[in-house]
Amino acid sequence: MEKSKKKKISLWQEARLLFSGWSIVGWLAFLFIMHTGYVYIILKDVPISIIAGSFGSVIWFFAFTVANKKVKVYQFQLNELLKYATNMTFFMQSGKNLYYSLIETKKTLDISIQKEIDKTLVKLEGEAKLDTHHFEKYDFPALNQFHKILKIKDEKGGSAREMFGPVLKSMNFEISKRDDLHRKKKGKAKTIYMIIGMVGAMPVMLDLMTSNIYEQFLSVKGPATILLLLFYIVILFTCKFAQKKKNDISIRL
Repeated sequence: MEKSKKKKISLWQEARLLFSGWSIVGWLAFLFIMHTGYVYIILKDVPISIIAGSFGSVIWFFAFTVANKKVKVYQFQLNELLKYATNMTFFMQSGKNLYYSLIETKKTLDISIQKEIDKTLVKLEGEAKLDTHHFEKYDFPALNQFHKILKIKDEKGGSAREMFGPVLKSMNFEISKRDDLHRKKKGKAKTIYMIIGMVGAMPVMLDLMTSNIYEQFLSVKGPATILLLLFYIVILFTCKFAQKKKNDISIRL
């Protein structure tokens, strides 16, 4: 039995799809300065600060910069997929056949969705078969339902308005629910980041307000370094997990 294989891309490949090479370099340089600077302020150790800053900047780049961009692109693509379904319905209501509707709808969409339609057209032209399985990667249940109805419409006919009307409403509802969910999670995440920010500022404040005591603490090199590095790592991964939860906008209908 053949197992379905999904192409997996590395984090760096994913970043490269979302950003230009110079943007990646710019973001990493900026984050490296920020993280290295923070670790140096609390540790006063250049080599360790550079190592920790390098590690932290890469983690932050993927957890925040790449993840946020990915969500924005995904939300844009969901709206483009809604436009795709709406325009397909319009052309089929006008009496156009499936092939013509796909060709005309393709012209109105973003390049990323055009490529998906091209895959369907290739199958349609070569095998006279409607294949839309590649759209499933968008994790859009209402779109999957639209494609099932599209197949029935193509094989058995029927009123496009009556067949596609309810599923278009479902697609609109699903997108609005995702947007609402993202807004709510974004608000909660901001509160968490504020608390983490205040906690993260504590060593800096101690250094400024009680510099002599803080210097004595740092003089106990091994334990102080380990403790502060653990403090930094805990903050870093707490932010990472909060961000991951914020960007999860999948819904169950």
